[in-house]
Amino acid sequence: MTTRLAADVPTADAPAPVAVGPARVVRLRTDLVRVGLGLAVLGVGFLLTQQGEISAVERDAFRLLNDLPGIVLPAVWAVMQLGNVVAVPAVAAVAALLRRFRAARDVLLAGVAAYLAADLVKSIVGRERPGGLPVGAVLHEGPIGGIGFVSGHSAVAAALATALAPYLARRGRRAVWALAWTVALARVYVGAHLPLDVLGGLALGWAIGSAVHLAFGIPRRTVRPARVEELLAAVGLAGTRVRPASVRARSSHPFLGVTPGGRPVYVKYLEPDRAERDWLHRVWRLLSVRDVKDDDAVAPLGHQAEHEAVAAMTAHVRGVRVPEVVVATGTDRHAVVVQELVAGRPLDELGPAEATPELLRAVWEQVALLHSARVAHHDLVAASVLVDGDARPWLVDFGNARTGASDDAMADDVAELLASLAVALDPAPVVDAAVSVLGAERVAAALPSLAPLTLSAETRGRLRQRPQLLGELTDVVRARLGLPDPSRPAWPAPGRMAVAAVAAGCALVLGLLLVESGTAVLETIEDVGWRWLGGAVVFAALARVAAAAAVLATVDRRIAVGRVLGVRAVQDGASLLRGRAGRRRAAERFLESAGVLPEAAARAVRRTTAGTVAGAAAVVVGALAMGLGRPGLGDWQAPGDALRAALIALGAACLVAAGQVLAARGGGLPDRQGVRPLRLVDPPRRWAAQVAWAALATALEAAALACAVQAAGGRAAVLAVAAGYAGLRLLWTALPLTGLPGAAEAALLILLVALGVPFADACAAVLIARALTFWLPAALGTVVAARIPSR
Repeated sequence: MTTRLAADVPTADAPAPVAVGPARVVRLRTDLVRVGLGLAVLGVGFLLTQQGEISAVERDAFRLLNDLPGIVLPAVWAVMQLGNVVAVPAVAAVAALLRRFRAARDVLLAGVAAYLAADLVKSIVGRERPGGLPVGAVLHEGPIGGIGFVSGHSAVAAALATALAPYLARRGRRAVWALAWTVALARVYVGAHLPLDVLGGLALGWAIGSAVHLAFGIPRRTVRPARVEELLAAVGLAGTRVRPASVRARSSHPFLGVTPGGRPVYVKYLEPDRAERDWLHRVWRLLSVRDVKDDDAVAPLGHQAEHEAVAAMTAHVRGVRVPEVVVATGTDRHAVVVQELVAGRPLDELGPAEATPELLRAVWEQVALLHSARVAHHDLVAASVLVDGDARPWLVDFGNARTGASDDAMADDVAELLASLAVALDPAPVVDAAVSVLGAERVAAALPSLAPLTLSAETRGRLRQRPQLLGELTDVVRARLGLPDPSRPAWPAPGRMAVAAVAAGCALVLGLLLVESGTAVLETIEDVGWRWLGGAVVFAALARVAAAAAVLATVDRRIAVGRVLGVRAVQDGASLLRGRAGRRRAAERFLESAGVLPEAAARAVRRTTAGTVAGAAAVVVGALAMGLGRPGLGDWQAPGDALRAALIALGAACLVAAGQVLAARGGGLPDRQGVRPLRLVDPPRRWAAQVAWAALATALEAAALACAVQAAGGRAAVLAVAAGYAGLRLLWTALPLTGLPGAAEAALLILLVALGVPFADACAAVLIARALTFWLPAALGTVVAARIPSR
């Protein structure tokens, strides 16, 4: 995104400056993601080293490198010194001599921190080097003492590569990372470390280097005007003089210029290292809001320039007021887009008196024309609208545009411009103009996109100064369209007796499982079961993601994944006090707050229930079919040991049910969804996708239960556990009373004991599984649901 003015255009005879000025320092969110990923890899390595055994995979990988002939040792030794702590001041000194003082600072901080952190991790883990382990190590450098995990050389090399990367071109970045990996592999070759040691070191150095960039920022590269003039001469604009433009720009370097014929032009030199080209940035956008924002960012720069020109010319042909494209070309390393210079001001710089209702309607008319051509701007902030001296709006900066755009992409445009204009102006006239031009339906379709993660970084940055504005804008849109407020009362406030009864029931069932589990089971988990416990955590988390994907299949609009995960947690939390009606109502209101219209939210909740039943039934059938003829599936026994505890748990369920009845007294809202039939109005493909995701969620929850059994020291046939759990899930969804806290624990306890799991182990397994799949999400959902006001 860039903005432009007509002032200070260089003349054909004016000398172009040779420098752009001081580099702007930026901080990237992806550096925080890198820190998290690096620490996660380090944590996984730490857990694997605690097994006390070397896996066959690690042993074979070590032998593959360590058995290489000794003739390569001199070359390997030379490269390996780049991971020595002495290399840190040496590299920093070279950077300082080249007047890259920021790079020298980052190298010094990251390298020293990585060296110290590696020593700290070694003192905690205490894993031996290969020479002291039964791996048949060939010690090419002779005996090496000390601790193995993590590799200090690898950590330092990765930290140096990470610190230097922002100051290098793409080839330079590839080179320094190739050297870092060479250092890591060399440490395995000489017999100093096992593969897991160097992977942990690389992850640690990566995280520390990224943390340094996050703390101090990285400079954005500058481009000399002479370089731009050379490119223009190569594409037929020889003699064009340019100078840097004093405008905001994220993904390009803007210049103002004039051709030999005296024609003013605006030149964009495309940024070769824009954030959208970062694969971590794209994965983050895809997971968070299911949108990478710029699908074309990974294409060669020349293709990006041509794509921008095609989008702008397509809009121009359909009557949209856009600057004329003079030339757009480039290679995979550099590209330029040259356009007619618009003599105007960005819309976000106009005051309220200048942004008249007529001008706002004219802006939305341009947006309507753009969308009629099926072109989505995809970065339609107020700064992408220029207003000329005749008060005519122009749409500019089509670098992220999509041709043949979907309805979702065009709704994102509407939401982006609504939010961006609301920052500079009052939301009411902005919404009024949008509705009068676009219509209520298209503005309503933009509601789900009025969320921080969906909006551009430019708009989010401005909204931070007015954190309540986005909520106010959403309220204005709902009021203008006559939509109900999602914060309207969903139920009356519960009485103290209701809360006490539910709390007593929950405490009773959790206390029962804790007492019956016993200390012996806890010791088993501590000794050998922690790995299975980690598996249960992973499977439970993946089950939540799969359930969120099932919910996404029930709505027509794109919603941030975090919001959908919140829907499931809110349902669990609301079901404690409100039962079935509260579970549905809370989910509806939460979806409405995400921008889904009321009727669509109600339909989505009903479809979620139906899909869960169908998915659970599919898992039951699949598990039984896979288990036919296999031992273990038919080995059932009378669950006599569990009956006493099950009766106590059922008593706790009665307390919870009594509390829900008390909470519903005094004018509770009726369960209006219970009598509505569910019709198959969506394509069968969407239903199949929803059922498939729901089935996967059920299967993953069953896997979490199976891991919990193993963690507690019990043994049970996995397919039998899966079939039994899926059957219970089907029952809990179809008949919610059977899934009340206490009743669900009783059913699981009877199931596991019937499958031959010892009673104490079964109690511990049920406690672990239910904590991961219900109690912890319900606690989170209760906090979130508390934001929905009571009467």
